Amino acid sequence: MTEQNLSSTEVPPQIEQPNAYPFNWYDDDPKLAMLYGRAKQENWDPASIDWDSIKTNDYEAIQRSAISYWWAVLANFENNAAAAFSKALVYITENHYDNATQKMTGTIVMDECRHDECCMRACNLLCPNFLKGWKPSNDLETKALRNVGWVYYNGGRYWKGYVRSYEKYRFPLIFTSFMMGEACASKLFHEMKEKTDHPAFKEAFTHMTQDESRHLAYTWFVLENAIPTLTEEERSLIPKRLRDGFVYLSMVLYEPPAEFWKLPSDFLSIHRKMEEIAMDAGLGVLTLEEKRNAWKSTILDVKRKLSKYDLPFPNLPEIDVSGD
Repeated sequence: MTEQNLSSTEVPPQIEQPNAYPFNWYDDDPKLAMLYGRAKQENWDPASIDWDSIKTNDYEAIQRSAISYWWAVLANFENNAAAAFSKALVYITENHYDNATQKMTGTIVMDECRHDECCMRACNLLCPNFLKGWKPSNDLETKALRNVGWVYYNGGRYWKGYVRSYEKYRFPLIFTSFMMGEACASKLFHEMKEKTDHPAFKEAFTHMTQDESRHLAYTWFVLENAIPTLTEEERSLIPKRLRDGFVYLSMVLYEPPAEFWKLPSDFLSIHRKMEEIAMDAGLGVLTLEEKRNAWKSTILDVKRKLSKYDLPFPNLPEIDVSGD
């Protein structure tokens, strides 16, 4: 490359935008800087959990595959979330959000990687190479592994829509979809932590609960900061964004509504059976009624908080929550 001879007083040209450059170390809000500080203080390592205390001989073969099934379904959301927040990090960096927003988003990427690592460790401990090399030993296990493939197929459909959303909406509106998942994941992991009878699973769920509660605080921060700038059209789209989050996360937090999920006719019966087996094995899986109550109570909290800002809320007839 030929070097250009520039005057010693010449300033660099403007950088074409959007771009990660130029950057600046300024923070718009001390609350967010404090949340970032909390993320650093609550750091943890999945490898430090005593996974070896989980003895495979303590479980029947179908129990091992059922526990692995549950973690593999969860991995659809944890692995995807790491990519989703990475996409968000690139967007807010290119659009020059403040330093704390960039750093806080980066911590969530790492959190989701940790959650996904827990999924991987649990599966590979109980059913090595569960996704690609593990061989089912009966029809139920064969269909369970097929179920996981269908979950991932639909996750791929969701990912395509998520990426396209950045061409249509502002970041705060996109981020609203995460609110439902973060709120209910925090509740789910907390209740599973209380129910599981194995210390390693309990420790994993404890850390994951802590992370999700911090993520929820961040989603609220993003929305509340954006409320004064929302257009009427954006306000009218909030119910759809919230319901999108409910529909997608219901696969692991409740049961998948048909409006998005493309699944085989016997998917749900196999899914319920595997969750029932994992529950009996002591993983801490909630019953359908417990999951429904957890969704409902958490979502009503979200609804009450949104009502303070006179923001519309979606109808969620699956859990008897009415909206606008």
